[in-house]
Amino acid sequence: MIYADSDPSVNWLNDWLVNYGIYIALGLAGVVFIVVLVLFLISLKKRKESPLGAPVINAVDDEFVTKLFEAIGGKENLKSSSLNGSRISLVLKDYDLINEKLLTECGVDSFIKMSNKITLVSKSNSEKIYKGLNH
Repeated sequence: MIYADSDPSVNWLNDWLVNYGIYIALGLAGVVFIVVLVLFLISLKKRKESPLGAPVINAVDDEFVTKLFEAIGGKENLKSSSLNGSRISLVLKDYDLINEKLLTECGVDSFIKMSNKITLVSKSNSEKIYKGLNH
């Protein structure tokens, strides 16, 4: 702590800190807040990348759509579809028309066949597959 004494060069520093200390503290708090915000935004950006570090591709091209419909037995075979995270539920007219090999080539990691629907599971391509089915 700086004590007042007869030296005026010491008193001006003490006076300045007393008068402007609150502004210095607010400025430092603002800088800390901005740094934390930037780090948070960087972590959000990294979270949207796939586990291998490559960005998730959401663009759908016509070749992919054609291959996808061929894998499920044609566009007319699809009654309805719904997306829930990494799972795509499909209601089809004829489940015997499904080509499992083509589904795997389209990015489907696994699938669950049930009596009234099939659920496709894809860790990184579920949005792309869903968009392709509703293209």
